[in-house]
Amino acid sequence: MLKELAIQSGLMRDLKAIFPHNWAEILSLAMFFVIYPDQNLANYDVTAAHCDFPSPPLSSQRISELLASITFKQREQYMKLRLACSTKANSSNYLAFDTTSISSFSQTLNKVAFGHNKEDPEMVMLKIALLIDEITGEPLYYKVLDGSIADVTLLRNLFAELSKLDAEQINLVLDRGFCSENNFQMMFRNNIGFAAGLKSDLKIAQQALQEFVPQLTLALPQQHYPEIDCYCATKKIEWYSSSRTFGKEYSPFYIHVYYDLQRETSEKTHMTALVESFRLRLEKGNVPNSLVFKEFFKLKPSAKKQDPAAEKYQFDVNSWVKFTKSCGFFVLGSNEISSAPQALNIYRQKDVVEKAFNNYKDKCGGRRMRCQETSLDGKVFIIYLSLCLRLILQRRLEQAKKNPLDTPRIIDELNSIVLFRHDVEGKVRHYWQEWPKRYRELLEELGVETPAPLVL
Repeated sequence: MLKELAIQSGLMRDLKAIFPHNWAEILSLAMFFVIYPDQNLANYDVTAAHCDFPSPPLSSQRISELLASITFKQREQYMKLRLACSTKANSSNYLAFDTTSISSFSQTLNKVAFGHNKEDPEMVMLKIALLIDEITGEPLYYKVLDGSIADVTLLRNLFAELSKLDAEQINLVLDRGFCSENNFQMMFRNNIGFAAGLKSDLKIAQQALQEFVPQLTLALPQQHYPEIDCYCATKKIEWYSSSRTFGKEYSPFYIHVYYDLQRETSEKTHMTALVESFRLRLEKGNVPNSLVFKEFFKLKPSAKKQDPAAEKYQFDVNSWVKFTKSCGFFVLGSNEISSAPQALNIYRQKDVVEKAFNNYKDKCGGRRMRCQETSLDGKVFIIYLSLCLRLILQRRLEQAKKNPLDTPRIIDELNSIVLFRHDVEGKVRHYWQEWPKRYRELLEELGVETPAPLVL
């Protein structure tokens, strides 16, 4: 099934074009991580001996040599082919871009550093950036980054690298972490379409919130849109970019403000529980090292060094009142989408990249980076390919009206089917065990032909 998906998507074709001598080995390693995400490459030769991968089993030495041989130029050429394939199929498609942190135990990798690690704040990490086609679900671009680099600084290099990949028209879906006036200037100047989350402290977002919060909190029926289950309003402003070549250029910038009653309740409930956990930690003499704690708990003016932690800090009511006023509200900005419901539907599709990161970490063997510097880029490329295969499969399941969360179960079930080897008068033949009807129907729904019973 995975081999057929690689053929139909063009993934195998492009691998053959860039890696003519070892494409089968690379694809086999990628399939290994899709089927056995909890194993590491040290077990590959044993596992591959019982699997019908495109290449024969590889020794640990050969795997190390293969990973070290995958060059930057080859990876760049491969992504160029995949991006060209995507834009040719649908030039107006939006691509979701985001980053995630990958914790590491390594003390030798150059890109490992301390940064904003949401999972393990006390561990060093590196970052992985992904650009994903929201229609096919395939990651078209990735990059390994130093763990200390902030998201907001990444777009300039992204545009430069996408220009090297001959990406003519790019439309991006971006999280609030990429929100800055400089980034918007760059996107306007480079004619990049975008739907981006806006930070509430950004001036244009503040102005829109001040204008719309009073009326949206009234929850008037005429401002409710059932297709997104939100109350919303839109403000159009003129945004200008300035350059020596063209001078000042004005472009429309649509600011969409949303009010979600369920989100309001959820945010208040979550923060109430978090504040209570901070209180309990203070009573035990433990001062939380958290930005949220510092927002809601302030040092008492009369606090002394020898005072217990619970007596040093007091809950700041004014900060809580400010927080509750913003609960349930969020802001999006776009230079092309004037409809608030349409902008939110497109922005919500960035969930595909967040799920991709979870798949990368938990389902494709990318939770920890345990490898040498010479093998790091090669291993990430292999895991990137396995992520491509897995997400293509999940999108096929969605198109077949099946739950993509069933992907692990489906892989396990199909992996239980046995291909027998049989020697007849010195000739080797293979034949499948009987295929249950439900498996034949599943492959048909996924657009994959059931293999012939006898394989010569």
